[in-house]
Amino acid sequence: MTLGRSSRAVASDAGYSLAEFLISMGIMTVVMGATMGGLADVIKGNDAVLQMTGMNTSLRAGMDLIVRDLLQVGSGLPPGHVITIANGAGSSRVKIPGPPGTNFLTPSGAAAIGAVIPQAGRGPTINGVATDVLTVLMADNTFLNVGTTEIGADFIAIAPGVDLAAGADRVSAGQLMMVMKGGLSILLEVTGVDLETRRLMFANGDALNLNQNAAASGTLVTLNNAAPANSPAATNVSRVRMVTYYIDATIDPKHPRLVRRINNGDPVDFDNESGTVVALDIENLQLTYDISNGTNNPGNVEMTTTDQGTGGACAPAACAATQIRKVNVMLTGRSPNAVNKNLRVFRNSLQSQISLRGMAFVDEYRSTF
Repeated sequence: MTLGRSSRAVASDAGYSLAEFLISMGIMTVVMGATMGGLADVIKGNDAVLQMTGMNTSLRAGMDLIVRDLLQVGSGLPPGHVITIANGAGSSRVKIPGPPGTNFLTPSGAAAIGAVIPQAGRGPTINGVATDVLTVLMADNTFLNVGTTEIGADFIAIAPGVDLAAGADRVSAGQLMMVMKGGLSILLEVTGVDLETRRLMFANGDALNLNQNAAASGTLVTLNNAAPANSPAATNVSRVRMVTYYIDATIDPKHPRLVRRINNGDPVDFDNESGTVVALDIENLQLTYDISNGTNNPGNVEMTTTDQGTGGACAPAACAATQIRKVNVMLTGRSPNAVNKNLRVFRNSLQSQISLRGMAFVDEYRSTF
């Protein structure tokens, strides 16, 4: 009968047994565990790749800027690649930019500042290694050999035809100007611009202490008094860029960064915490120099105090910064975060050699006949 047939028990109606359920759950747990473990490894691998990519990108960005600036070092500067600064009676030392907490000055009694100013081992010490600092000077070819119409003790009037308010010729407080007449040159810092009279002001008390109008030499007064005296037509002005590279490990000690600083960064207040961060998580900057001294032409000179004395790499003579013709740069970066089981960061170094074309070559030849 139909009624009897429908009351029969079907084996599949009983469901899974407890043993079958536990076995299936165990198998599922193993499979899911392996899947999640593999997924975690993939995520860690992806994070490691991102960390390494970011580190290498930061290194390349920093090195590219250093190379670009060093290729221009010394260009547009007078023969010898030095510029006179205030010196003699009534003068004091000029300030040089550096990392936070430093107080770099020109050597006592210095009458000029060079296109290359090495500071070996005077940057922050990171992982037991003292980092280097480098300051370089070059003329800005957008404001080069500009004529003047008037010269005072603390100002220069710029000839018509130059837009001091806008464009590439725009001048602002804090910029550096090299004033030249014949074979003489001096370096000053702009403290103000009077657009109506077209005067660039060079008042005392500038950030780098370049304007020392009462000094015995290296001032606008001494330059203007030199033959031919009171001759604006024989005087011209070029803008100079002072670029400093160093590592800042003070603002964020866990993430030191490479800083590129143009001039001081402020026209009045000397502030070693100014500057532009160009690369993050850079923990080492090491610099050596190839010297052309006409004798032994040493390479990989660190330009330490000993090297710049008589007992260093150029012995028995001293190595001079004006003899530098090539800079060897090493940057070391690290990943922002630890990525492996030992909580260690990735590290990589990038090296480059840059010939200082403005120091090694001339762009004009004059016949001696």
